Amino acid sequence: MNYIGMKTQKNIFSIGTLFMIGLVLLDACQPDKAAELGDPPKASFTSAVDANGYSVTLSNTSAGPTIAYWSVPGMNLGYSDLKGDVVTINFTFPGTYTVKMRAIGHGGMDSTKVDVTTTKPNPEACKSTAALGFIASCTSKKWKLIPAAGAYKIGPGPNDGSWWSNGAGDVTSRACEFDDEYTFSFDAAGTFVYNSHGDFYGDGYMGDNSNACQPESNFTAKQAPWGSGGHNYAVIPNAGLNKLGQLKVIGLGAHMGLQKVTTSSENASGPVSSITYDILSMTQDPNGDVLVLGANMGWGWWTFTFKSF
Repeated sequence: MNYIGMKTQKNIFSIGTLFMIGLVLLDACQPDKAAELGDPPKASFTSAVDANGYSVTLSNTSAGPTIAYWSVPGMNLGYSDLKGDVVTINFTFPGTYTVKMRAIGHGGMDSTKVDVTTTKPNPEACKSTAALGFIASCTSKKWKLIPAAGAYKIGPGPNDGSWWSNGAGDVTSRACEFDDEYTFSFDAAGTFVYNSHGDFYGDGYMGDNSNACQPESNFTAKQAPWGSGGHNYAVIPNAGLNKLGQLKVIGLGAHMGLQKVTTSSENASGPVSSITYDILSMTQDPNGDVLVLGANMGWGWWTFTFKSF
């Protein structure tokens, strides 16, 4: 072998050796992912119904360090609402509810669910200091738009009518809106009934598109669900802008105040399946309680003021 050949072989050997050493060092610097994260958690929990029949205590029994998140779909409580190794939920009505728990640990996430059964109603739920009790009382409660200027308005924020607000004269010219009744029953089904008394205000987009009162028979087939009928509702506690809760009306055509107002737009093309309103204020009054709801459309707010009777 000549000098040139020997030199080339030596260089190749040196480069290969350095490359292998580099790989070893690089591998040594890599973290052990499995050791760092650990095994995935195995979600488990226990439930215990209190002697009062409506309080249920949930305890996370998952192995290893985990964070527990809870969900009760029937109560409109999601994972973002309930967190902790031990939580207590006061169920409003007796029945069987599916409680879901998501356990999150270093190694990943696991979930499980258990059915819990309560036997008695929560006597605190229908008190007027609670959102549900204020809206439905302990039996049922009827609401109408308050017959005054500013009963419903729109602006850049809640309780702001700088873009438009009804005047005192609209109580008469739009009488077919101000006589509408919204009835909420205090029951497990969340019964909500809308009664228009057979007419509605066209507002330029319903019926014959006139700005006048007209019979429900003028509704188009697509608009018909905006008429009188039964729906459902749910009160989401401690939610909304003022943390007073939210009122969700459920069912095609269910609404409060104006038909076209949703929480994403003014949908004049037809009914939607549900609308969620922020409870802005609840005022007790011996002459009729006052409920103020807000619909946040993202680019502006509709505000509606109702009075019970």
